[in-house]
Amino acid sequence: MLSMSLRSFSLKVACISAVCILCLCKNPFPSYAADFAVTSPWLFEITNFISGGKSQVRCLSVWSSNGDVSVVSSPKGGEVVIALNMEEASLFKINRNNKLHLLYQSLSIPVNQTRSLFYDPAVIPLTAQNVMKVIAKADNKNYAYYQRRLAELQARIESTNNVGKHLLKSVKILDLTVSQGVWVRSAVNNPISPPVEVWNKWLNGDSEALKAALDEAKKRGWTVILDPWTPNVIRSVALMYDHCVALPSPKIGVGYFAHLHNIYLSIWNKIKAPVVIIEK
Repeated sequence: MLSMSLRSFSLKVACISAVCILCLCKNPFPSYAADFAVTSPWLFEITNFISGGKSQVRCLSVWSSNGDVSVVSSPKGGEVVIALNMEEASLFKINRNNKLHLLYQSLSIPVNQTRSLFYDPAVIPLTAQNVMKVIAKADNKNYAYYQRRLAELQARIESTNNVGKHLLKSVKILDLTVSQGVWVRSAVNNPISPPVEVWNKWLNGDSEALKAALDEAKKRGWTVILDPWTPNVIRSVALMYDHCVALPSPKIGVGYFAHLHNIYLSIWNKIKAPVVIIEK
């Protein structure tokens, strides 16, 4: 009797296993609501986060060693393409068509400076909201889910920004960045930036004036920040001073939120006890 029960149990297990294998064979790949192709890595991070795995998201570029992007692919048939604006889409040789969705019809900054939009805590939520609208249009039945993902992304940006405000609330900053400074300025009190005419003088090679400004910054206890896009004629001089901080470049393998957090930590590490930089 016991032997018959064991045989019956084994037969049931075998049947269940067979059904499971059959199901896997029938649908070995996940079913996505839509396929998206996006222009830049940070736009990929935002789109991928909001989609929550319900859509296939592919990036058409990767980070280069200097923090810029290098185009590595072009859109495939059937993909919904997301770009910041038409000028950016043109850089990727993407023509206007019914599969192309632009997050902004026009921008007041040159296309080579649009990276700063992904460092501006006032603009990031708007960019993410525009992305959410594109995703939800392709998969309207999950609109409420995408709204929740958008709210979570906005909460994470705000939380990371609040960490910066806590860490850097008493730090005096001289901002010599091109793009990342807007993220730092949102977290510190009374940041200082050189006037345009002074900046242009430095760009034209007046290293003595630049050194005088850096000496004055040190005397006043200011921390000088540079980003990967600070012109080398300024960057090379500033990095000779120990009160200057080179903010981290974006790179493959370091996620968006970790990168934003690391910008604050790189300044904190310079002025306080060492803190481990997060790279996730």
